[in-house]
This record gives sequence, structure tokens and C-alpha cells, in this order.
Amino acid sequence: MIKHKLLRITTVFALTFSISVGGIGTVNAEVDYVPNAGVYINGKVVNGINPIIEDGIYYLPFVDLAKILGYNHIKFEEKTKTYEITDGSTTIRVTMGGTRAKKGNEYVNIKPPRWINETAYISLHAGGALFNSYISYQKENGSIQIVKPAKQYAVHKGDTLFNISRIHHISVDDLRRANNLTSNIIKDGQILKLPNANISKGEREPIKEQEPVKNNTNATASEQIEKLLREAKRYIGAKYKYGATLAEAPNLFDCSSYTQLVFKNVGVQLPRVSRDQASKGVTVSNLKAGDLMFFTMKDTYTDGRVAHVGIYMGDGSMIHASISKGVTITANVLQNSYWSKNYLFSKRVIQ
Repeated sequence: MIKHKLLRITTVFALTFSISVGGIGTVNAEVDYVPNAGVYINGKVVNGINPIIEDGIYYLPFVDLAKILGYNHIKFEEKTKTYEITDGSTTIRVTMGGTRAKKGNEYVNIKPPRWINETAYISLHAGGALFNSYISYQKENGSIQIVKPAKQYAVHKGDTLFNISRIHHISVDDLRRANNLTSNIIKDGQILKLPNANISKGEREPIKEQEPVKNNTNATASEQIEKLLREAKRYIGAKYKYGATLAEAPNLFDCSSYTQLVFKNVGVQLPRVSRDQASKGVTVSNLKAGDLMFFTMKDTYTDGRVAHVGIYMGDGSMIHASISKGVTITANVLQNSYWSKNYLFSKRVIQ
């Protein structure tokens, strides 16, 4: 936590940096530096950050913002100046100087991220669009205000109602209706209200995907599933961390690093994040032990994404890395008041 004294409006310092943007070259630009901005998420101060202003646009240090929002698994490709990050649900790729970033399997139009003194900066709009949030700078107390999950979206040059609807898993008609739009014309900087995600529409794609997985064992399916459940129980009590890496196991997991490790230890290779794991195997309605169960999380993401994964245990229960409890078993999961309303579908990868 930061001290409240850091939240006072502070003097803005004008500095001139030599800005090196990957693929664009090096230019000189005047950048205003705003120190010690408090970061509020849904009205509660959680941290501090140091924004910059360039041509009247606020930018935030990308890695600092990612960590504040729980994207702790961070990779950097020096040659291309590209960051790949995840919170365990979705992978985001951002390249310095690029006008489009990738969020899961969707592309997002953004203002080009800046590369200044070996630090990546992204605009408030880009941060909001990529992290399913609405981010603004409050001049009254010099703070960064984050509303998460997003209830509105700031239109950026190149956006269309179609691509905004795809990013948030809502229909164009729903988006138009929520904003009283009589046409598909939108303008840069326009603020759109975001209706609730249409989950049935938004997450049909991974149901249809039937990608096989590598299975490096000669054991029968029943033998492998029995070993899988034993392996899964070994980690009960481990703590939860957004974007936890495999290097942090077995002490820390997010939901998909947990399933990835458990399946890896019985010879099955799963991708890193839950959305990608959802593309594997075959869709099933009659659950059996060892099946992967996928959920959205309406109170965390408004974009209807696959946001959580667990392993069905065969008796109505699910073992998973829970945000609140760490690795735990939830009994009667499909009768549970929270998980039943967020349930999407299940996939079988061992058969």
C-alpha cells in the first residue's frame, strides 16, 4: 500500500528523452513526468505508479500496470521489443511502436506503446482495452482510477463496432442498443457503455475446437486418470497467485498453471492459459473423472472469456486452484451458487 500523502497533486516535470521505439527508430520528444500517482481499483487505493505525458496523452509503465492487475507471468523478446504476459486466463502480446496488440485470439487497436529509457509505456486507452478495465487520470488528486471489470470503452482510431463487440463477446446489436446508436459510425475518443457479455455467443469457439494433445505415456486411460487425480491432490493447500509461473510451483499456482503441471506430470502437455487449454480435446456433456471444466468469471471479466479451469473428480466435485482458497476441492460444483452460473463447458483430453 502507498501512503495517502503520495496521492496529492504533484508538480509535473518536463523532461526531454531520447525515445527509442522498436522498428521506428530514435526520435527526440518532450515528455512530462508525473511522479507518485496513486492507483485506485474500484475506488480503493492499491499501489502507486509513475505516469508520463506525451502530446497530452497519459502513458503508464506497462510492466508495473500489468503486475498491479495480476498479470505476473511476463516474458520479453528483446529483438522485437515485444512483451507477452498472462494472468492465467488470457495471453496478451504487445510490441513497442505497434498499433495493434493481441489479446487471446483477438486483435486490439491501440496507440503505439512508447519505449523510453529501456521502459515500456502504454496509453490509458491501451491499458483499459487490453486489461478489460476502464482507466483514467483524475486531476483532482493526481491519481490513476481503474474500474475493473470495464463498464465502458473508449473508442480508438481504427475501431469498429464489430471489433469492439468481438473483444468483449457481445453482439453489435447489443452494443448499439446500449448506446442508443442509430448507425455503425463511431468516433475516436467516444465513450461506449458495455452491456453484459453474451457468454453463449462469446465462447462457442473453444467448444468447437478439437485440437489433440501430446500424450507421452503407454498407460491406459483409466490408469492415467487415476494417477492424475492422485497428482492433483498432492498440491491441496498451495496458494493462488495470478499469472503464477511453473517455477513458482508447487507453492504458488493460478488455475491454468495448476492444471498444466498436473497433466504434465502424467505425460499430457497442455498450453499455458485456460483459454488455450479450452481449445484442446473433445467437448463432453457427461462428465468423467479427469475432464477439464471451464468457467467464465462475470465479477472479474466483462468480456465473457474462459477465465477459470479445474479438473472434474468423478463424484460431482472439482479440484482447482481457487483465487480465494488456493488449491482446493469444491464439492457439487455444478450445484454451487457461484460456479454453476459461470460454467461454460468441459473438455476431455485423456481418452
